[in-house]
Amino acid sequence: MSTPNAGALLSDLKTTTQAVQNQDWVSAGIGGASTALDLLGATSDPLSALTSAGFGMITELVRFLEDPLKQLQGNPDAVATHSQGFEDGGSQVSSVADDYRQSAAPETSEWSGSAASGYRDTSAQHADCVEAVGQASTAVSSAVAGAGKVVAKAQQEVGGLISEAVGQIITLMTQALASAQATFGASVAAAIPQAVQIATDYGQRIAQKLGVLLSDSQNLLQLMTSVLQGVEAVTQLMTQLSEGTKNTGEEPTTSGSGPSGSATVGADPYDNTTSDTDGSTTSGSDNYSTNGQDTASSTASGQGTYGTGHDGSTVSGQGSYRATGPEGVPAGSGQSAGDSGTTGADSHDGGASGPKLTVSVEVSLPGPN
Repeated sequence: MSTPNAGALLSDLKTTTQAVQNQDWVSAGIGGASTALDLLGATSDPLSALTSAGFGMITELVRFLEDPLKQLQGNPDAVATHSQGFEDGGSQVSSVADDYRQSAAPETSEWSGSAASGYRDTSAQHADCVEAVGQASTAVSSAVAGAGKVVAKAQQEVGGLISEAVGQIITLMTQALASAQATFGASVAAAIPQAVQIATDYGQRIAQKLGVLLSDSQNLLQLMTSVLQGVEAVTQLMTQLSEGTKNTGEEPTTSGSGPSGSATVGADPYDNTTSDTDGSTTSGSDNYSTNGQDTASSTASGQGTYGTGHDGSTVSGQGSYRATGPEGVPAGSGQSAGDSGTTGADSHDGGASGPKLTVSVEVSLPGPN
């Protein structure tokens, strides 16, 4: 299975966040969610108008109208606080991603080789992953605020429907009361079931509004599910990137100056070339072979440490080497009589560490003629 790209995950989260912020999940049945969030805490009682009009006996018969209104009431301060908290968190995380991008490029500008290129690619993906997490937090913030506004809008419309029903009931009962004396109260008795029917009809319209609100909530839930899945994918990718960095055997390298000349460190395998005091060269390559030559020109292949023979030649290698001196000079490991030689582990001219390779270099150093 191919590893997901952090840039693609970030792009998907940005698209989802934009859909949440544009309220693409809100249907036309709510009439637009431009209502202020403060209305979510409104505690109006439209049925109180019946009592004020002198028809309190009808209030208990149509009390069911106010139940949905109470269910839609909320705490706008709590909604705003949670939304702002997610918004601030998203901004801070995105800022961390930007800072990381700005520091990673200049601080690795002098690095070269495949390990350096791999590091830059990995750091760029890490930055995208961090920004994606910030984007997800922003999406949640927008969802919380948007949901609060949509519920406030639904509450406003439900309250409006209740007020319409109450208005029609008051008109009906007023007319019935006016005819009560002539009809010996029969008009009032006939008006009461009509008032209940009006309330029932408006109750159905209120139920439709709540159904639209539920559908919108499901649409928003789908977007939030997409956001959570995106965060999970980002988290898994960051783990893979971190594990991949730990498991690699390479380290980025820099350019520098060796003890007796210049060294240029390239991509794996590291190709180091230095100039010796007598004109000989030391090269690092895949095949670490060593050839001792005359006193005027010696060539040794290796990587990492170097030693200086008695005749001025330079030997490169890592691990251990054996130097055979001229006649009468005993051979040794790492140092021969009259010579100085030092072995070390994973040390390159130029100061950068490469792969941990161990080679055994055998050098024959003839004495002077």
